[in-house]
Amino acid sequence: MTGSILSACLVAALTLASPADKTTPPAAEPSAPTDRYADNACVQCHRDLPGRSSEIVELQWKHSVHYEANVGCDGCHGGNPAVRPDQFESTDALKRAAHQRRNPEFLTMRRSQDGIVSNTTGRSVSYFCGKCHDQIKEKHLGSPHGDFGDPTCLYCHGQGSHKITDATPQIIDTAGRAEAGRCSPCHEASTMAVVKQIKQTLTETEQRISESGQLYNELESWGYRNLELEKLHHHVGEVHSKLRQIFHSFNMREIDNFAAEIQEVTDHTTETHELIKRQREVRRQQTVMGVLAVCLLLSFAGLLVYYKHSFLDPMHTQA
Repeated sequence: MTGSILSACLVAALTLASPADKTTPPAAEPSAPTDRYADNACVQCHRDLPGRSSEIVELQWKHSVHYEANVGCDGCHGGNPAVRPDQFESTDALKRAAHQRRNPEFLTMRRSQDGIVSNTTGRSVSYFCGKCHDQIKEKHLGSPHGDFGDPTCLYCHGQGSHKITDATPQIIDTAGRAEAGRCSPCHEASTMAVVKQIKQTLTETEQRISESGQLYNELESWGYRNLELEKLHHHVGEVHSKLRQIFHSFNMREIDNFAAEIQEVTDHTTETHELIKRQREVRRQQTVMGVLAVCLLLSFAGLLVYYKHSFLDPMHTQA
């Protein structure tokens, strides 16, 4: 009997001392991919055309953030993507209808060594992209890049193509002129040092946000809430967006100030996580010690009962 009590107590103590087992549910089987642009006349037509047209669709735009964000050809170029071949008597009639309401900024084209390109250049590109990215447009136009009108949004984000890349610090090319770095043709060695500093600040800040977010998620799983910390961790997308907006100002002081604000919150998150973690450890140890003390008391009580039944009761019976 005493052995059973001790075994049960030890099992309970070990269960309390060890962290809860978090089982991962089986991953759902991926569904078959669907063509999200199956009803977009612009995409369906241009992807089947020979030469550069199909390359733009399949090799550039299809691998861009615009594709992932459901921004088709008409999002920038205009036109009518809703037309259907069965609505028209000829291909030319379909083409004329699809090309109506095209963006006039893309109607002035010229040939160059890179093919057919738009005459929309310089600050005009910022105004055009700013129709969707208005906050970044304001920061860019007020920056040295915006003052010069070069480089444009497309130079950094698309490298002159329709493959608009995700906005990450990796866009900033810190390679020198000998390595054909994209920033180095305009930046001397002294200003390239500032470019590297900006990239490092952005990279470290984004990493800090990600790591701090994981800590706060764990805090919430423990039942902890803090409204000040939630301003960062419950609005990560907005914070990243603001960080990118400020980056386009190329104002080192403004970038450093915002990065410092983020670091203050992430440092507070780390300190809070360590404090709560220590408190939980102390409570777990106290619980284990309490269970062991109860087990010892129960075991001692069991020994007394066993002694009474085994030795004292027979003595009283004999007497």
